[in-house]
Amino acid sequence: MDLPDPARAATLKTRARRAYEAGRLGAALRRSLWLAPVVALAGLCCADPAGTIVCGVGLIAAVTFCLWRGESFRRGIRPGLLAGFIPMLVPLVAQAGGHLCGADRCLLFPTLCILGGLAGGVALGLLAPRPREAHGVPLFVASLIAGLAGATGCLLYGLIGLGGMAVGLLAGAVPVLATRAARG
Repeated sequence: MDLPDPARAATLKTRARRAYEAGRLGAALRRSLWLAPVVALAGLCCADPAGTIVCGVGLIAAVTFCLWRGESFRRGIRPGLLAGFIPMLVPLVAQAGGHLCGADRCLLFPTLCILGGLAGGVALGLLAPRPREAHGVPLFVASLIAGLAGATGCLLYGLIGLGGMAVGLLAGAVPVLATRAARG
Protein backbone atom coordinates (compact mmCIF):
# COMPACT_ATOMS: atom_id res chain seq x y z
CA MET A 1 0.00 0.00 0.00
CA ASP A 2 1.62 3.21 -1.19
CA LEU A 3 1.03 6.37 0.70
CA PRO A 4 -0.02 9.47 -1.20
CA ASP A 5 2.87 11.85 -1.84
CA PRO A 6 2.11 14.36 1.00
CA ALA A 7 1.74 11.60 3.59
CA ARG A 8 4.86 9.88 2.31
CA ALA A 9 6.82 13.12 2.49
CA ALA A 10 5.65 13.70 6.06
CA THR A 11 6.68 10.17 7.05
CA LEU A 12 10.11 10.59 5.48
CA LYS A 13 10.53 13.95 7.17
CA THR A 14 9.66 12.43 10.57
CA ARG A 15 12.07 9.55 10.07
CA ALA A 16 14.83 11.89 8.97
CA ARG A 17 14.29 14.09 12.03
CA ARG A 18 14.45 11.09 14.36
CA ALA A 19 17.65 9.86 12.71
CA TYR A 20 19.17 13.35 12.98
CA GLU A 21 18.32 13.67 16.67
CA ALA A 22 19.54 10.13 17.41
CA GLY A 23 22.83 10.98 15.71
CA ARG A 24 23.18 14.19 17.73
CA LEU A 25 22.42 12.34 20.96
CA GLY A 26 24.97 9.63 20.14
CA ALA A 27 27.63 12.24 19.40
CA ALA A 28 26.83 14.08 22.64
CA LEU A 29 27.07 10.87 24.65
CA ARG A 30 30.42 9.95 23.07
CA ARG A 31 31.79 13.42 23.89
CA SER A 32 30.59 13.33 27.49
CA LEU A 33 31.85 9.82 28.25
CA TRP A 34 35.39 11.13 28.64
CA LEU A 35 34.21 12.22 32.10
CA ALA A 36 33.69 8.57 33.12
CA PRO A 37 37.34 7.91 34.13
CA VAL A 38 37.34 10.96 36.41
CA VAL A 39 34.09 9.82 38.03
CA ALA A 40 35.49 6.31 38.43
CA LEU A 41 38.63 7.71 40.08
CA ALA A 42 36.50 9.67 42.54
CA GLY A 43 34.46 6.54 43.24
CA LEU A 44 37.60 4.49 43.89
CA CYS A 45 38.88 7.04 46.41
CA CYS A 46 35.73 6.86 48.47
CA ALA A 47 34.89 4.33 51.17
CA ASP A 48 31.19 4.61 50.26
CA PRO A 49 31.16 5.44 46.53
CA ALA A 50 27.38 5.36 45.91
CA GLY A 51 26.79 9.11 46.31
CA THR A 52 29.91 9.99 44.37
CA ILE A 53 28.88 7.73 41.49
CA VAL A 54 25.35 9.20 41.49
CA CYS A 55 26.78 12.73 41.24
CA GLY A 56 29.14 11.58 38.49
CA VAL A 57 26.36 9.94 36.50
CA GLY A 58 24.31 13.12 36.96
CA LEU A 59 27.25 15.14 35.64
CA ILE A 60 27.62 12.92 32.58
CA ALA A 61 23.85 13.06 31.96
CA ALA A 62 23.77 16.86 32.30
CA VAL A 63 26.72 17.32 29.94
CA THR A 64 25.18 14.88 27.45
CA PHE A 65 21.83 16.69 27.53
CA CYS A 66 23.43 20.12 27.12
CA LEU A 67 25.61 18.94 24.22
CA TRP A 68 22.59 17.35 22.56
CA ARG A 69 20.41 20.43 23.12
CA GLY A 70 23.15 22.79 21.90
CA GLU A 71 22.71 26.54 21.53
CA SER A 72 22.72 28.39 24.86
CA PHE A 73 22.91 25.13 26.82
CA ARG A 74 26.21 24.25 25.17
CA ARG A 75 27.82 27.60 26.08
CA GLY A 76 27.74 26.79 29.79
CA ILE A 77 29.49 23.42 29.61
CA ARG A 78 33.14 24.44 29.34
CA PRO A 79 33.05 27.15 32.04
CA GLY A 80 31.12 24.79 34.33
CA LEU A 81 33.58 21.94 33.89
CA LEU A 82 36.62 24.17 34.35
CA ALA A 83 35.16 25.71 37.49
CA GLY A 84 33.89 22.38 38.84
CA PHE A 85 37.11 20.45 38.30
CA ILE A 86 38.87 22.60 40.91
CA PRO A 87 36.72 21.49 43.87
CA MET A 88 36.53 18.00 42.37
CA LEU A 89 40.27 17.44 42.11
CA VAL A 90 41.56 19.28 45.21
CA PRO A 91 40.19 16.69 47.69
CA LEU A 92 41.21 13.80 45.44
CA VAL A 93 44.79 15.07 45.24
CA ALA A 94 44.87 15.68 49.00
CA GLN A 95 43.64 12.18 49.70
CA ALA A 96 46.12 10.69 47.24
CA GLY A 97 48.85 12.62 49.07
CA GLY A 98 48.32 10.38 52.07
CA HIS A 99 47.42 12.94 54.72
CA LEU A 100 46.50 11.08 57.86
CA CYS A 101 44.14 12.71 60.30
CA GLY A 102 44.36 12.18 64.01
CA ALA A 103 41.87 10.60 66.42
CA ASP A 104 38.24 10.91 65.39
CA ARG A 105 38.02 14.24 63.59
CA CYS A 106 39.70 15.71 60.53
CA LEU A 107 38.96 19.23 59.40
CA LEU A 108 41.53 19.32 56.61
CA PHE A 109 39.38 17.72 53.92
CA PRO A 110 36.21 19.79 54.50
CA THR A 111 38.42 22.89 54.56
CA LEU A 112 39.90 21.84 51.23
CA CYS A 113 36.38 21.45 49.84
CA ILE A 114 35.57 25.01 50.96
CA LEU A 115 38.80 26.40 49.47
CA GLY A 116 38.36 24.38 46.27
CA GLY A 117 34.77 25.61 46.03
CA LEU A 118 35.93 29.20 46.56
CA ALA A 119 38.55 28.90 43.81
CA GLY A 120 36.01 27.18 41.55
CA GLY A 121 33.48 29.93 42.28
CA VAL A 122 35.95 32.62 41.27
CA ALA A 123 36.69 30.66 38.08
CA LEU A 124 32.95 30.30 37.46
CA GLY A 125 32.43 34.03 37.96
CA LEU A 126 35.22 34.85 35.51
CA LEU A 127 34.46 32.25 32.84
CA ALA A 128 30.68 31.87 32.88
CA PRO A 129 28.55 33.72 30.35
CA ARG A 130 26.89 36.90 31.57
CA PRO A 131 23.70 36.39 33.60
CA ARG A 132 21.53 38.28 31.09
CA GLU A 133 22.78 36.30 28.10
CA ALA A 134 20.11 33.97 26.67
CA HIS A 135 17.84 34.51 29.69
CA GLY A 136 20.52 33.15 32.04
CA VAL A 137 20.51 29.63 30.58
CA PRO A 138 24.30 29.42 29.97
CA LEU A 139 25.02 30.70 33.49
CA PHE A 140 22.55 28.23 34.99
CA VAL A 141 24.11 25.36 33.00
CA ALA A 142 27.63 26.40 34.03
CA SER A 143 26.57 26.59 37.69
CA LEU A 144 24.81 23.22 37.56
CA ILE A 145 27.74 21.48 35.93
CA ALA A 146 30.26 23.11 38.29
CA GLY A 147 28.16 21.99 41.25
CA LEU A 148 27.83 18.41 40.00
CA ALA A 149 31.54 18.17 39.18
CA GLY A 150 32.58 19.61 42.54
CA ALA A 151 30.13 17.36 44.38
CA THR A 152 31.68 14.32 42.71
CA GLY A 153 34.95 15.10 44.53
CA CYS A 154 33.75 16.72 47.74
CA LEU A 155 31.06 14.15 48.50
CA LEU A 156 33.98 11.91 49.51
CA TYR A 157 33.84 13.79 52.81
CA GLY A 158 30.13 13.59 53.32
CA LEU A 159 27.56 16.32 53.54
CA ILE A 160 29.98 18.66 55.29
CA GLY A 161 32.34 18.50 52.31
CA LEU A 162 29.45 18.97 49.91
CA GLY A 163 28.04 21.90 51.86
CA GLY A 164 31.46 23.51 52.15
CA MET A 165 32.01 23.21 48.43
CA ALA A 166 28.59 24.75 47.70
CA VAL A 167 29.22 27.67 50.07
CA GLY A 168 32.66 28.16 48.53
CA LEU A 169 31.26 28.16 44.99
CA LEU A 170 28.66 30.77 45.91
CA ALA A 171 31.10 32.90 47.89
CA GLY A 172 33.55 32.90 45.00
CA ALA A 173 31.14 33.36 42.11
CA VAL A 174 28.65 35.95 43.40
CA PRO A 175 31.09 38.86 43.93
CA VAL A 176 32.83 38.25 40.60
CA LEU A 177 29.51 38.01 38.73
CA ALA A 178 28.23 41.14 40.49
CA THR A 179 31.37 43.04 39.50
CA ARG A 180 31.05 41.87 35.90
CA ALA A 181 27.37 42.90 35.84
CA ALA A 182 28.19 46.33 37.26
CA ARG A 183 30.78 46.94 34.54
CA GLY A 184 28.13 46.27 31.94
